[in-house]
This record gives sequence, C-alpha cells and structure tokens, in this order.
Amino acid sequence: MRRERKPFSPERQPAAKPKRNAAPRPAEVAAQQAEGRAHFLETHDVSRETLARLDQYVALLTEWQRHINLVAPATIGDVWSRHIADSLALERLLPPFQRCVDLGSGAGLPGLVVAAARADQGGVVDLIESNAKKAAFLRAVQRGIGVDGTVHAARIEDCGAALAAADLVTARALAPLPELLAMVAPLIRTSARCFFQKGRSHEQEINQAAAHWRFTVVKHESNLEDGSVILDIGNIARR
Repeated sequence: MRRERKPFSPERQPAAKPKRNAAPRPAEVAAQQAEGRAHFLETHDVSRETLARLDQYVALLTEWQRHINLVAPATIGDVWSRHIADSLALERLLPPFQRCVDLGSGAGLPGLVVAAARADQGGVVDLIESNAKKAAFLRAVQRGIGVDGTVHAARIEDCGAALAAADLVTARALAPLPELLAMVAPLIRTSARCFFQKGRSHEQEINQAAAHWRFTVVKHESNLEDGSVILDIGNIARR
C-alpha cells in the first residue's frame, strides 16, 4: 500500500537550530565594544596617544574579522576586556627594550598592543606569523596605527636573524612551554628574556620543560582569569 504524502506546510517544519559559535551581529559587537572600552578606561591609565592607537587597532581588527578568523567570533565584542587588557598586563611587566619579537602573532596579541603602548619609547616590535592572510592584517595595522616593526611571514624556526636581535620575546597561548623553549632557545641571545602568557596547566608545563632545559622563571599571576600567569623566563640552556 502506498503511503499518501501530506502536503508541505511551513508550520510543520522543525525550527532551525542556532549555529554554534555564530558571529554576533555588528550592532551587538559595537555595543559590547563601547561598554568594554568604557570599563577599560575606568581601570587602565593609558595616554591619549596610546588610546588612539588602540582604538584604531580595534577598528581594524573588527573590520578584518569579517573576512578572516583572527579571534574567536564570540570574543570580538569583548576585545577590550578579553584581549587588550590581557595584552597590556604583559606589556606592563616588560623592561625597556630596543627590539621585541612576538611569536605566532595571529591577531597581534600581545605584539601589536605592546607596540601601541611602547611606540613613544623607541622600542620596535617585530611580529612572526606564518599565515599569509594574518600577516597581511598585521602589516595593515602597523601602518594604520603608525608603529615600527617588521612582520615576518614565516615559521619561527626560519626567523633566526630576527630572534637573534631580540631583547625580549613574547607569546600568548601559542604552544606548550617545552615546545616554545625548543623553538627559541637555539636562536636567541643568552641575555634575552621571554614573557609567555600561560593558562592553568603552567605548573605542569614548567616541570616538563625543566626535564630538558635549565632556566630561571618568575610567575606573575593574571588578574583576568583564575590560574593564568605570565612567565618571565631567562638564562635558558639545554641540560
């Protein structure tokens, strides 16, 4: 027996499920960013010039985010509290430098934020990013906010000359500490210091790295997320 088909009815169709990690609407992003910026200014003391550079960075990040995935879509509205404040927490630990190299820069965090904050102090921030589209974004921001530095569209291990000239090296959520040390230790000067932003597993990573490397480490606790730290690492040598 043939089963009779019921006529199509829109009311009978199941409701569409919302997409996971769907990008927020531009109006929502703008409102969240305005609120985040206001709170940022209440809790951070930055110069007018630095703020102008950060505003331009946020504008360019928001524009480019529509075309390439620079940060998690759900966090673009929280850029001031989640990304800029986090990067400035690292910047304020950095000693004066002539050249800083940021590894796996991606969206320019923390590298471009450090460059924006230190632009009037003469320090240069170079950025290493192997993804060509992200490297193009980094160059566009450098021009847009008026900071010096070179974007190296290459793998970290192929940027020996840049790393050899660095006083400081930074990285944010890039790789486990043993891998980071293996990448940079053969290329940097013994006097160079590394500032790596790490999450809750940092103690385990330190112990794993210590099995193969000797180094000094100072842990600076993050005020933004429980268990997160900034590791200040120096005097790196293989065991």
